[in-house]
Amino acid sequence: MDKLYPVLLVLAALILLYILWCFVEPFFLDMDEAALKKSSNKDNNKNIKIKKLPMKSKDTKEAPDFCFFFFSDVHAEWCPVNARRLCDAIRKSHAAGHLDAVIFGGDIITSPSKAETGYKYINTVSACCKELGIPFYGISGNHDVRLTDAPGNAGFTALDNKTITITSESSGKSAVLAGIPDSGKHNRVWYQMPPIDSQDPVILIVHDPDAFIHLDPSSRPDFMLSGHLHGGQMKFPFKIEFTVLRKTDKLPNMGAVQGTYDINGTQVFISRGLGCGILPFRFLSVPEATLTKIHLK
Repeated sequence: MDKLYPVLLVLAALILLYILWCFVEPFFLDMDEAALKKSSNKDNNKNIKIKKLPMKSKDTKEAPDFCFFFFSDVHAEWCPVNARRLCDAIRKSHAAGHLDAVIFGGDIITSPSKAETGYKYINTVSACCKELGIPFYGISGNHDVRLTDAPGNAGFTALDNKTITITSESSGKSAVLAGIPDSGKHNRVWYQMPPIDSQDPVILIVHDPDAFIHLDPSSRPDFMLSGHLHGGQMKFPFKIEFTVLRKTDKLPNMGAVQGTYDINGTQVFISRGLGCGILPFRFLSVPEATLTKIHLK
């Protein structure tokens, strides 16, 4: 027993440190950069083929055609990364190189009872964008469907079932921003792409990356920005966070959890998001906002 006591003491200390870190990690903010380059190998096959890509590709040294500041999954009830810090990151990114838009990937809150907290957060970001003269777009997440007039109250231009043609001030090139809303967790409906009458490259904004699987293969976009998965939020051995706890999420169980991917010729970015879901913890999944650089060729 005397020999076992120090071992138990060390284990207890490690467990306490683990719990402490789970509380501390949500307070960090990782400002990432993701470079997405249009693929020349579009695959309209129904079978999903996933290739993990580096966040910064060696093939994208030239100036990007579009620069977006992308963030997702605020879950304002438990988001230690406050709106002021996020706005500071937007200002720094804009000062370093012109931002064509700030884009929100959905989930203002977890509980509708905290709607005002979420609206206050997103409206602070909206005011920052107006101050800088940057368009602010967003889509609905699975929790936002329980809110009333979320886009109107939050202050961003909604892309739900809509398309907007945008032109880059730096490159002069055009692209179509398209949005697909989320239908919620229960009795889920997977929506198709809104009608697009343009030959410009298409950048799809969607909350749940699994939406890609349900798209008509002939209408798949050139690029896709998404969130929802929180990078797993709590990393466990053997990817238990998905294989057991979130086994209905298909792309994570096929290897696409966070970062950049080529999925059947579509360049995809999946954000870890900012806030926490039901549990106010994160482990090995630091909150992130991302400077997303789009290269149209």
